[in-house]
Amino acid sequence: MSSLNRELSTDSAFAAGRNSWNRHYHNSVVQPLLTDLYQITMAYAYWKSGKIDDHAVFDLFFRTNPFQGEFTIFAGLEECLKFLDSFHYSETDIEYLKHALPQGIEDEFFEYLSQLTAKDVTLYAIEEGSVAFPRVPLIKVAGPLIIVQLLETTLLTLVNYASLMATNAARYRMVAGKHIHLLEFGLRRAQGPDGGLSASKYSYIGGFDGTSNVLAGKLFNIPVKGTHAHAYITSFTGIDELKTRVLQHKEDGTTRDLLELAMEHRAAIASVLDVSTDESSEGELAAMVSFAIAFPDGFMALVDTYDVKSDKALGEPTEELSDPPDSVVCDSLCAGRLLDQDADAGSLLPVGCTALPEIPEEECNGCCAEEHGETPCTLHDDVDVEPSSAGDEQEQQAEEEATEPDAAEESCPPPSITVEDEDEVPVGEGEPGKGGSDENGNEDIEDQNVRNATEQEQEEQGEDDESHENQVDVPEEEIEEQKEEDDGGGDGGGGGGGEDEIIRCANCEALNTMIHHLKSVGKSFRSGLLNFCAVALGLNDQGYRAIGIRIDSGDLAYLSCLARETFERIAERFKLPWFSKLTIVASNDINEDTILSLNEQGHKIDCFGIGTHLVTCQRQPALGCVYKMVEINNQPRIKLSQDVGKVTMPGSKNVFRLYGADGHALIDLLQRVDENPPEVGQKVLCRHPFQESKRAYVIPTQVEPLYRVYWAEGRVAQVLPSLEEVRERVQASLRTLRQDHKRTLNPTPYKVAVSDNLYNFIHELWLQNAPIGELS
Repeated sequence: MSSLNRELSTDSAFAAGRNSWNRHYHNSVVQPLLTDLYQITMAYAYWKSGKIDDHAVFDLFFRTNPFQGEFTIFAGLEECLKFLDSFHYSETDIEYLKHALPQGIEDEFFEYLSQLTAKDVTLYAIEEGSVAFPRVPLIKVAGPLIIVQLLETTLLTLVNYASLMATNAARYRMVAGKHIHLLEFGLRRAQGPDGGLSASKYSYIGGFDGTSNVLAGKLFNIPVKGTHAHAYITSFTGIDELKTRVLQHKEDGTTRDLLELAMEHRAAIASVLDVSTDESSEGELAAMVSFAIAFPDGFMALVDTYDVKSDKALGEPTEELSDPPDSVVCDSLCAGRLLDQDADAGSLLPVGCTALPEIPEEECNGCCAEEHGETPCTLHDDVDVEPSSAGDEQEQQAEEEATEPDAAEESCPPPSITVEDEDEVPVGEGEPGKGGSDENGNEDIEDQNVRNATEQEQEEQGEDDESHENQVDVPEEEIEEQKEEDDGGGDGGGGGGGEDEIIRCANCEALNTMIHHLKSVGKSFRSGLLNFCAVALGLNDQGYRAIGIRIDSGDLAYLSCLARETFERIAERFKLPWFSKLTIVASNDINEDTILSLNEQGHKIDCFGIGTHLVTCQRQPALGCVYKMVEINNQPRIKLSQDVGKVTMPGSKNVFRLYGADGHALIDLLQRVDENPPEVGQKVLCRHPFQESKRAYVIPTQVEPLYRVYWAEGRVAQVLPSLEEVRERVQASLRTLRQDHKRTLNPTPYKVAVSDNLYNFIHELWLQNAPIGELS
């Protein structure tokens, strides 16, 4: 048992494991042999040269910020300290090295390795979760040359990916905003099991709210979240497969058939939203009912599985989906109708009414007063009337309603709005993407949230299609009836058929707008949304509240707006305010640019599930940290290069962060360890390390020393923060930066400087070590 684990019971140094199921978790892969071969061969060469007692200082730093940004989040320190604590070559390690290393190595060297530990190493570092910048050493390691050399590769692999991952997650958090939930869904796309675990841990540190990775939840106490896959929906083919249908009431324990409740609600919702129940999948409904019974308090459903009764791609308009833009009759007393009444006081004529499902009379804000034999508003029309007798009953109803104008006045308020042609969809709210799909049916994100080139072709064909825009698939009997009504109603006094704009009441227009949107959406989403709402209302009857939906394909901005509008409509219809607040989760290959685009389009998404682009850091797969010797036996060392960016800053150094008058971090200053630290209110000369003319005076309002001793005398020297505390540190540290340093496009570089003393020291040493050329 390591010394650290023995001491944890008394000093709780590794507090990051507090409240987790495995508070002492240490990745067994992280061990001394997790290194490059040349580290061990150099160790033998050092040993052979008698450098056992040499003392060295190494700096671990990076040269460029990732993702074209101007900050980096330092992470991985805790794992580095666990590695130091457990550093020891086992017997099997030594046996393997005897076979792996070249022949001729003395047995005394292997004996030396078997006794090697990190007890004589001192490690300095900035606080984990802090923002860091190029050339500022994240970690400074001092100790015996051989051991600090052997630590190099392992420390780099522990810091490189952790810091890159935390930085990537922090950038996602910034573009999403603080009120949007972010979930890490990347385990299946990560670079191996360890990459998946590290991604879950450091995305949480960077600002994500949870993970789908169950093991990461256990090991690191990260909230675990998830819904279900398309496979669960497709595993049901019909309602006959439901083995369990009843659900107990949450409060009184009474049982009811959830499927029956859902089907009743589905019929009512279909009437409100003008979505036929024939367009929804019975297997999908069965799957949702089954899942809701299993998790009544956590019902979250995937709603884009099936494309029902359509052989078209998701979002591609079909003839049966094309409705005339003005399919809802307006209230009899709204402004547009009153204008007609002024022209002819004896007539109240509808503005073109086509067949709609029945809506309960109490839900309609206006009555349907018709004259002259026109088709009555089907909001009150009897849907069970036979076609052969429809005309007589419609005429009778129109005559009865024409004699009762007072009833209409009581039921419909007169406010009005001007409505433009709804076919003119605003930019960013077009039809769902028409792009291709992968093997899982998930469409390419580039085709989903960017206007497709085919829209231009549709616009060019607009004039040719204009004469057909009001054609829908209806029975031939209804077509004949409509012709007869058109012939007989020509003297109807201008119902608005030739007007450029229509004026109708706000409530009728709101319903008409949503119906038109629903008609234009791919049927897979219509089916899933209808079935989800039906099951959610059934759960409500039994005292439970659904959580929300997940959208995994299509135009995420458009579909999220449509879903939110649907939830709000149902909340109003059924007097359930919480329904309008249901959570909308979006997934499907989301990256930083996707979120920025969705923000511009005014999405209604509450939570993003992000996988591939997050865990693989596709925009930059490596941070590029390096580990360079800067001092040996108290003698500074410098690495020279024709590339000035690769010249190291020699000697053991301290780092201070200086703050300006506005409270933001202004500059990071590196000094030699024997220099006096800068003081608040005192002028400090800050210089570019390699460009002589770049210099400035700074009068700091706050001076923050960045280094702390984290490992000394063979043990952890600080009580380490928990994962939650590191997570909070990230956000607090980011708040110290000006906004222009954090913006995604052309951020302002943060300044890193050296003291005047260190500047002169660097250049003096440079001249001493640079060879002098000879001209001939």
